[in-house]
Amino acid sequence: MKSILFLGYSNLLKTRILPILKLLDIQSISIAKFIEQKWDDELRKYNYHISLYDNYEDALINFKGNIVYISTVNSMHYKYAQLSLEKGFNVIIDKPATIRLEEAVSLVNLAKKKKLLISEATVYLMHPQFSLINEIYEKNNDVPKLITAHFSMPPFKNDNFRYKKELGGGAILDTSPYAVSLGRYFFKELPIDVQCVIDERADDGLETEYSLLMSFNNGKCLIGHFGFNTEYINQILIMGNRTNVLINRVFTIPDNYENVINVTIKNNVFEERTKTGNNFKLYLEKYLYELNFGNYENYYYDLLADAQARNMINKNIKGV
Repeated sequence: MKSILFLGYSNLLKTRILPILKLLDIQSISIAKFIEQKWDDELRKYNYHISLYDNYEDALINFKGNIVYISTVNSMHYKYAQLSLEKGFNVIIDKPATIRLEEAVSLVNLAKKKKLLISEATVYLMHPQFSLINEIYEKNNDVPKLITAHFSMPPFKNDNFRYKKELGGGAILDTSPYAVSLGRYFFKELPIDVQCVIDERADDGLETEYSLLMSFNNGKCLIGHFGFNTEYINQILIMGNRTNVLINRVFTIPDNYENVINVTIKNNVFEERTKTGNNFKLYLEKYLYELNFGNYENYYYDLLADAQARNMINKNIKGV
């Protein structure tokens, strides 16, 4: 029986995950909130039973299922992922899975030892638009060699955890998982060099905006601008030798939205329309399916590769 416990009563859980759980092969649902948090009326929208816990520790002691989804603030990811694995639960962690590379290595080693599935929820890559982009390049016998990515938005409210260093805040932790997973997905390798420039910081020194250059083998590279200090932009441009692809709403896309991919091939410009898709539903369906087979190496690799690339970013920071 597949049962899931959510550690963290987050906005992400409320807005993106709870609405689609009834569509999945899950027999029971539990949620644990942070001890100082209050329950609200959001759960009344759903007609399926949910077991509630007032703190994470009691939930982990009493939970009888097999999957723990960690949706806490970033600084708590490693602690509760480790506790969950030690108790024999398979684990999903909101991005970034860990703050430090050594934490990711420790978690993957523990998961391997216990033969459990651990995954970082970079769900945007599950959307059908990525399969369509791959098809466009394959049909044209071409491959991506340069990616420019922009994912930036206006400032959040002052009490948002992203502005609190002790909670794992900052633009790099919040958005670099998009950059590194994008490079891994299209180039299928780790970067060989990374340069990161901080463009803006808050008054306490926490970075709120940064630019990035990730270099890969054979001249491939990813250039990006990320943060929460600009007008909203959510876009990638992918260039090959004969094929360019421009697409908006890449990292966050509504469930019922048929996105448009702007394609240029040998100076001919046309549009491709994508299928709709719910990223979280597609991601959780695949995760639940993979639990049946016990071969989790791809998940281990993706989590570690992205942690290694983020570590390279942290070691090469310049700017204000």
